[in-house]
Amino acid sequence: MNTKRAITAAVVVLLLAACNRTVERERKPPETQEQEKRYEELRTPNYYGLIEEYKRLLAEDPNNLATIIALGNAYYDSGQWKEAVAQYDRALRINPRNVDVRTDMGTAYRNMGMPDRALAEYRKALEYEPGHQNARYNMGVVYAFDKKDYAAAIHVWEELLRMAPNHPNADYIRSHIVAFKKILHQGTR
Repeated sequence: MNTKRAITAAVVVLLLAACNRTVERERKPPETQEQEKRYEELRTPNYYGLIEEYKRLLAEDPNNLATIIALGNAYYDSGQWKEAVAQYDRALRINPRNVDVRTDMGTAYRNMGMPDRALAEYRKALEYEPGHQNARYNMGVVYAFDKKDYAAAIHVWEELLRMAPNHPNADYIRSHIVAFKKILHQGTR
């Protein structure tokens, strides 16, 4: 790795660490809504500043995959779905097998109201890594809540629970599977 790339990577890591840092609250609770608002502003990352810094870094090194992904993530985290997709697409042209990027791109498509494109990205991620839990979880979300295809959601989520019975969302998944099975059962009466 050359020195320029090493410095760029170090800057990206420092920026990501700064983004995740939270401001500690005073011991007493805020007395007014205005104080609460100010506390929230301090805890919220400055996505605009991050985005501008990543763009500057990419101007110097346009094919830096870590920075491209970081820029896509900053757009994603700030709700700029179209821009996130553009950066994720750029990253996938460099490394099409990056299932985390592909999954995030699918979720950005979902948030843009494009559930079929989201499902296509999740399927592609699962082709590369069949055990990718986040892709499988999000696929179930799209089937359940966007497509209203409860049978497909149940199938995807039951596979996920077989692979990862202690998944962080296992209780949520199980309760929805029960509810969807009731809906499907009522529909067959």
